[in-house]
Amino acid sequence: MSIFHSQNLPSYTIGPDAYRDIPNVLGMATVAVIGGKTALEKSRKRLDAALDGSSVTPLTYLVYGHQATFENVERLKADENVQKADAIIAVGGGKCTDTVKDLAFELSKPVFALPTIASNCSPVSKISIMYNEDDSFRKIVQLPCPPVHTFIDTQVCAEAPSQFLWAGLGDTPAKYYESKFSMRGDALSYEVTLGKHMAEMCKDEALAVGVQALEANKAGKATPEFERAALNVVVTTGIVSGLVGVDYNSALAHALFYGLTTIPKVEHNHLHGEIVSYGVLVQLVMDGQLDELELLKPFYHKMGLPTKLVDLDLTLEDDFSDALKAAEENQELKHVPYPVTAGMIFAAMRRLEELQQPE
Repeated sequence: MSIFHSQNLPSYTIGPDAYRDIPNVLGMATVAVIGGKTALEKSRKRLDAALDGSSVTPLTYLVYGHQATFENVERLKADENVQKADAIIAVGGGKCTDTVKDLAFELSKPVFALPTIASNCSPVSKISIMYNEDDSFRKIVQLPCPPVHTFIDTQVCAEAPSQFLWAGLGDTPAKYYESKFSMRGDALSYEVTLGKHMAEMCKDEALAVGVQALEANKAGKATPEFERAALNVVVTTGIVSGLVGVDYNSALAHALFYGLTTIPKVEHNHLHGEIVSYGVLVQLVMDGQLDELELLKPFYHKMGLPTKLVDLDLTLEDDFSDALKAAEENQELKHVPYPVTAGMIFAAMRRLEELQQPE
């Protein structure tokens, strides 16, 4: 029996003319282009210009749907042009990309990603986060490899609503804090150790250029700071995710996200990275890392990220019983250095509220 393991690192092209590299990477190929409705509208002109007269021939442009569901995957699988295409291109945000990655996996076709917002690592990650049609979480699909190549058009991303980069910059430092927490006390392999060191960039780069990048995004400008932030949000987190694997990818910040989003007003009114950024602070308080909490405070305040419950339309008087139970039972807390209970999480939330009060 053969014993081996392989590591597929993402590759990418970035810049305002990134789409022009598609023919160089794909060679001669027919493709099915699948994206979000708005994403296709914003990127279609630039994509068509890049592919016009090239060796890459789009057979169809399809809207993936509105959620990453297996039902959407099955609908797209039935499309004749999707079946005929040599490869599939995903154009849009994380839910679109996760849908198309799962579709490509089921069809055994290569997938290429064209993110139109800099908010998450789906364009370079090996997982698809799938939901039910009622928007509730369903499961995380572990894929054998990330998209073959990711093309990041910085101008398209810079012209996207700034709330997406804002949320992405809130989410990205979590990769450092959660992976470091979940690794504590373990003997680490080479890949995990590499991921551990790369995870420091998730925090450091966000703090270094996040504020300037967000201002550039609001102005629709693809500045060097914006490009650095986009790479950190999309690429650094995705590489870390692939290197550290399931056990070390997340911890309390994401478990609390899944818990809090069982509350409808949180699920419908707040973005993933926004909620995760609050969860990072709760994890730091629970773990007694108050120095790190103080380090993050200026960044959170300048960015306008949530530091207390009212920022998520919640108060300590709300009923958190179901949310905290869901967080405690979430898979993200299955590999952590000590058992984390609902009571511990709520105590940290309460303490965080106290720490935000003026002295």
